[in-house]
Amino acid sequence: RDEGPPREIQDIRDNSKDGEYWESLTSVVPERTLKLWDALGAALLEYHKVLSRRSELFSEATALQRQNS
Repeated sequence: RDEGPPREIQDIRDNSKDGEYWESLTSVVPERTLKLWDALGAALLEYHKVLSRRSELFSEATALQRQNS
């Protein structure tokens, strides 16, 4: 039964650059893009609030129109 080379001879993975690799992944998305996404997220939340309030007012206006009919 062939179990491959003995443990002593097996290639050992070189992990000397692992830290450098993971550190480089922290800056995949540029800071400027992250700031833009944050600003867009905040603007979308505000827009959602406006639309929600508008929906409430529309419902109130419809109810008032029904009452006035």
